[in-house]
Amino acid sequence: MDFLAIRNHFRTLSGRYDLVDDDTTEVVEFLINEASRNLDRLTEHQKSFGVFFSSLAIGAFHVSIPYCRAIQEVWVTKTGNEKWQVLKMDLQDLISEYLSAPPDNGAPIYYSPVVTRKIPEDADLSSFSSFLTYTDTLTNVTSDFNGIVVSCPTDEQLLVEVKGLFYSKYMSEDDDQNYWSVVHPLTLLKATMRELEIFNQNQSKVKAWDEELAIEITNINKDMVEEEIAEVTEIGD
Repeated sequence: MDFLAIRNHFRTLSGRYDLVDDDTTEVVEFLINEASRNLDRLTEHQKSFGVFFSSLAIGAFHVSIPYCRAIQEVWVTKTGNEKWQVLKMDLQDLISEYLSAPPDNGAPIYYSPVVTRKIPEDADLSSFSSFLTYTDTLTNVTSDFNGIVVSCPTDEQLLVEVKGLFYSKYMSEDDDQNYWSVVHPLTLLKATMRELEIFNQNQSKVKAWDEELAIEITNINKDMVEEEIAEVTEIGD
């Protein structure tokens, strides 16, 4: 089901026919997408996990990652398809080992999530540019990005794969779709109704929707459990 169909069903089922003109379209968009993100945080299913691909240029060591909830693995591939996993290192250890002085280029073997927020958030750091060449922060990205730093800076162009938990696609165009709108559209509509009742300050209805969604999420979780236990015959040490 696409975003237009979700919006229309929400207005019909909620009875909020006042949410149909151009002045309120953004309100419906906001409620639906917040409901989608709340569902993402409530459970882990097959589409919770994703991989983000990025090119890392020679001498570079920062990677910015959109819509990432949690970074779980980082892999790199070089020309010739040689591939290896980059291991996680504590940020302070990585700074001490590799970024306390200008590092030599080479093959990255460690990574760490980095700070992506500067204070104040609209600060102009151009006057500090000479000091920020090998900084362990990534402050030139917007709020919907996370980031990592790898060590050492690469000596050849690499493909970086970041695996982890990601939010479902933000929907704004009529034909947009995401996991919840396609696979579980009714669950998304129920979650959107819950968001609406939160703003209506109707706690009894919020509680009722929470209970209903808990049943939905439990049933969705069963698919993940079945996949994880398939062909598992014994418990390891």
